[in-house]
Amino acid sequence: MIDPIEHPSVRGKLSAKYLEMIRELDTIHFMLRDQAIELRDAFFADAKREGKILYRTVQVKVNKQESVSIIWKRVSFVDLPGGKKKQRTTAIPKGKGHSYRQDAVVKNADYWLQQLFHTYEPKFAIIRESLVSNMKARKTLLELQRRVNANPPIE
Repeated sequence: MIDPIEHPSVRGKLSAKYLEMIRELDTIHFMLRDQAIELRDAFFADAKREGKILYRTVQVKVNKQESVSIIWKRVSFVDLPGGKKKQRTTAIPKGKGHSYRQDAVVKNADYWLQQLFHTYEPKFAIIRESLVSNMKARKTLLELQRRVNANPPIE
């Protein structure tokens, strides 16, 4: 994430107010990230309770800029020499919007996996949408803070 203008570089009350709002959006961003990770862990716990091989999984990916991606993946197994198997995951394309389509993720899947998908995907979709909206608002406030800080109005 791009850092806002911090004290002592803040020039004027408006720039300081923007800083407060940007920090609040950052707090919301980290809360959403933590909720996504908690949901992912709950998904794995529910899947483990079924005691079956999990051939669809969900990944919560956080990059260096703190951007969060919530991705459904296919799990496949590749034969290795010596009779061993290696697990591989490939991302399932989401398409437009904030939710994955059922057909893309769990078409022809076992009933228990379809149920897990229907339990968790709506929650992940809300988090995805909230993260996007939050980052758009943050970007707008950063731009406004930079403009106001460059030419502070008369106070």
